[in-house]
Amino acid sequence: MAQAGDTAARDMLLENSQDFIRKIAKSISSQYQDGRVSEDDLVQEGCFGLLEAIPRYKPGKGTAFHTYAGYWVRKFMWEAANIFAAPMEIGSLSDVVGDDERTELIQLIADPYSETPEQIVIRAETIEDVRTGLREITTRERTYLLYRYGFTDGDEHPVPETAAHFHLTEKRAKKTERVALANLRSKLPR
Repeated sequence: MAQAGDTAARDMLLENSQDFIRKIAKSISSQYQDGRVSEDDLVQEGCFGLLEAIPRYKPGKGTAFHTYAGYWVRKFMWEAANIFAAPMEIGSLSDVVGDDERTELIQLIADPYSETPEQIVIRAETIEDVRTGLREITTRERTYLLYRYGFTDGDEHPVPETAAHFHLTEKRAKKTERVALANLRSKLPR
């Protein structure tokens, strides 16, 4: 039923699989003692993995659904764990400034009359809004965006390089980026 698109059946399958998903999440999160990999975050990723498994499952192959789904649940959890545990931290919020902003700030210091006071205030508010938005999204999303757009090392990294850095497929990296940017945009003032 769930494979046919029945959302009630899919939701019931997801609900009935919570113990299965939580058991896998507990096993994976126990391998990270530093607290950067949350069991609850892994459970959420495991749910995405289970949802990915539903349309891909072939009942005629003789494999039980949970045996098949376990692969997808673990895959999604490990991809998330690689992002959560990435060795990147924000030293201070002043470090969260891109190259273009650095260039603008250097130009502003060199020529304080290059912008009107109103333009300076608007730009400063925008930078602060982005910093605030980055604090409000998940650690996983923030880590991904900071690396992808070069906030951590000053170099913007293309999607293939970012995917390789976090041990993701390019498809998964693009999806992670799309979701992270949407969440960041939702935190910015309108």
